[in-house]
Amino acid sequence: MAEYTFGIQSIINTDILRILVDKLVDEKEEEILVLILRLINILLEGEMATDLVLSTPVLSRLNGYLKAKNWQIRKLSAENLGSISYHIMGKIATIDAGSIQPLSEMLGDEIFEVRAAAIRALASLAQLKEGKI
Repeated sequence: MAEYTFGIQSIINTDILRILVDKLVDEKEEEILVLILRLINILLEGEMATDLVLSTPVLSRLNGYLKAKNWQIRKLSAENLGSISYHIMGKIATIDAGSIQPLSEMLGDEIFEVRAAAIRALASLAQLKEGKI
């Protein structure tokens, strides 16, 4: 369902995002956690998804995973932060949540994909509506 815009919106309308954010704490299996982070990333493309997810503790949870042992979890957490910060309210909330420092530290990660995700997230934070900081 999440491969299509209509499906994404339907999933968002059923309040699944809140459940997925809660699962970021509850889930102990890394493989399932990776799938949850991927699904959140896909859902963030939906209309009103950023507003909805910002009403949850998602930012602190994603920040916590930026230092995970599993490189896919680090990468997906950075990608999600970048997606959230695509909109101005997401930028402000992500900066206020203290995400810049851990994202900056990821620039020295040994995994290329993690460094690239951190760079994209930091670039997303820097771009405001008129292209100015």
